[in-house]
Amino acid sequence: MKQFSRNSSSSPLDETHSARSVQSPSEPARMSHPTPPEPLLGSAWLLAQTPSSSSTSSSSRTEITPSTCLSFTHFKTLLDSSRRASDDAITTRLNRASALSGSAIQGRGGVMGPSECEGVWRELCARWDERRKAIEFCDGVVEGERERLGRNKEEGMGVGEEKRLSADWKERGRGVVDDLEFKRTRLSTESSIERILRQRTLSLFFSRCPSFHPAADVPAEPPLPRVRGDEEEERERERRRGRDERGRVRWT
Repeated sequence: MKQFSRNSSSSPLDETHSARSVQSPSEPARMSHPTPPEPLLGSAWLLAQTPSSSSTSSSSRTEITPSTCLSFTHFKTLLDSSRRASDDAITTRLNRASALSGSAIQGRGGVMGPSECEGVWRELCARWDERRKAIEFCDGVVEGERERLGRNKEEGMGVGEEKRLSADWKERGRGVVDDLEFKRTRLSTESSIERILRQRTLSLFFSRCPSFHPAADVPAEPPLPRVRGDEEEERERERRRGRDERGRVRWT
């Protein structure tokens, strides 16, 4: 069975955009690299009611494989599940952490102590980083499929002139390419959702933990996911800026 590995000495962006091989559909794909950990989406432990359940188990995680990335509906479901358990439930998590610590003196919505804030912060950073790695990993998988199809197309240029000019040959692979473009656009959308969701979560978190600053041994806020579609969307926004809904230039 083939495995996917990453070079631990490279930067996060280099890890994301490095070339990745995609296995054939008949062989299940697995990811294995000791550091950093696999892009896993675990949410069951966030719903735990006791501090002793703060560590995740492998059974509560779903491994993101190339086949998961190419089945976008399943991948989207995993992302939504992680978001509901972490960011969407941030207020509940803050109230629960305060109550379980026994220090909820100021009542619901009060300022929390540093230890409770640190616990919630660690959980948020873990979920953010897992989703970032998952989105960037799938971006690499989709790009790898696009490159593979491009190579196949170039190799097909050696076929006979009559075959290349036929309508059937021109349509070959078009549906697959369109589907990959759609997946890349959706990944860019998921990256934007992460950005918006994190801003909201940070606002709620610091409203309860206004003086919190991560210590040296506490994970810093992970970077937002970066996918290739983000750059194309930004160029499109720049192109449309200053125009109305019909594409006409606004002079005022």
